[in-house]
Amino acid sequence: MVQRSNSCYASRHFCHRKAAAVSHASALRKPSPTPHPNLVTIARVLHVARDEKIADFLAYYRGIHPADRLPSRRDFDPMAVPRLLPHLILVEVVHGDRPGFRIKVAGEEIVRAFRMPLQGRRLEDIAEEDEPGRPYSILTRAAVAKSGLVAHYCGAPRMRFALDFADIEYVHCPLAEDGVTVDQIVSVFHYHGFDSEP
Repeated sequence: MVQRSNSCYASRHFCHRKAAAVSHASALRKPSPTPHPNLVTIARVLHVARDEKIADFLAYYRGIHPADRLPSRRDFDPMAVPRLLPHLILVEVVHGDRPGFRIKVAGEEIVRAFRMPLQGRRLEDIAEEDEPGRPYSILTRAAVAKSGLVAHYCGAPRMRFALDFADIEYVHCPLAEDGVTVDQIVSVFHYHGFDSEP
C-alpha cells in the first residue's frame, strides 16, 4: 500500500513538472513576427513584373529590407546593381512651404527619355511642362511617401517623353532614415520597345 502511494505521488510529481516545463517553454516561444507590409507588397509585385530589370531591382531591394522597418538610403548601395544604374532615378522628399520631390540622381536612360537635365530639378516643375492635367509622376510618389509601400505600374505612358516606345514600366521603392518616415524614393524605369542594350 505504501509502495502504491509513493508510486502515485511520483507519477503526479512527474506530470506536474512536465506540465510546468511545457508551460515555461510555451512562454519562452515568441510568436512569428508579422512581415513588414512593404515586404508583402514586394512579393506581390515580383509576381507581375514584366521586365527583368524591374524584377532584379525588386529582388535586391527585398534583400536589403529589414524585417521590421523600411530600408534607409545607407542600406542602398548603387554599386551593388551596376547594370541597373542607367535606369535608376533617386528623388528626395521635400517638406516645408513647398512640399514635393527633388531629383538627386538620374540615370542615362532616364535623361535620354526626357532629353533635358534632371539632376537637382523638382518633379513639380517638370510635371507642369510634361504632364498637363493629372501629374502622375507626383501622385504616384506621394502615395509611396504616405504609405511606405512599393508602387508598380506597367502600361501606356501617362506623360510626354522625347522617345517613342510602346509601354512604360516602373517601380517606386521607399527609403526611410528612421525606418518609418519616407525621405527618399528610388525608382527603376523600363521603356518597352526602346532598349539601348543589345
